[in-house]
Amino acid sequence: MRLLFPLAVSLTLIGCATTKTDVRNEAQISQYDPANSARVRLITGDTTNAGFLSGQTCEKFYNESLLTKTPEEAGWQKAHVDSAGLYPFRATDSQNSVIGMPASKASKAINQSPKVFDEHVIPAGKPFIAGFAMGGSQMSCFPAPVTLIPKPGEDYEMELQMLKISTFKAGCVIAVRQLSAQGNTTVETPLRPQVCAKTPSGWYTVNPAPLP
Repeated sequence: MRLLFPLAVSLTLIGCATTKTDVRNEAQISQYDPANSARVRLITGDTTNAGFLSGQTCEKFYNESLLTKTPEEAGWQKAHVDSAGLYPFRATDSQNSVIGMPASKASKAINQSPKVFDEHVIPAGKPFIAGFAMGGSQMSCFPAPVTLIPKPGEDYEMELQMLKISTFKAGCVIAVRQLSAQGNTTVETPLRPQVCAKTPSGWYTVNPAPLP
């Protein structure tokens, strides 16, 4: 089963680099306990948005919960909540929500991109689903949602990643990295978690397809 989703149109992005401000999310910080929770950084912005859910498998969320509830009623949360106004002039378009996760190559380079990131506390030991989507006047891409069981005290980072499939064809996946602070550096370990795959008979948790 191929789970690299092709682009709808061209590969031209509209956006510009902006200086970001880190805003501490004290409410999230107070909830973090490395004994029973983990942290995740979701990189979004420009034409990319994301959301996540804890406590349900792919089968439970997509095949059961969404039959009678909206995504939000079923527990789906937006990775980044926009303030009032129009992009890219909203206050939140240049704000990162931080809770103390170790810096990564992507987070350090955030000012060189039109993107932002948000850090969230999530339960450990329970199924976690993250979904990304990119859509705009120039292009769109919808990779398969990823699912994993976070480990206590671990830090994860996720973002939409473009892939070249062939000379004239591209697609996207959700890149997942485990972050580990070692002294003054952060070790970034790429992960290939399972994904939520839509089939004619419903949604199922499957292993990801090999990268091209």
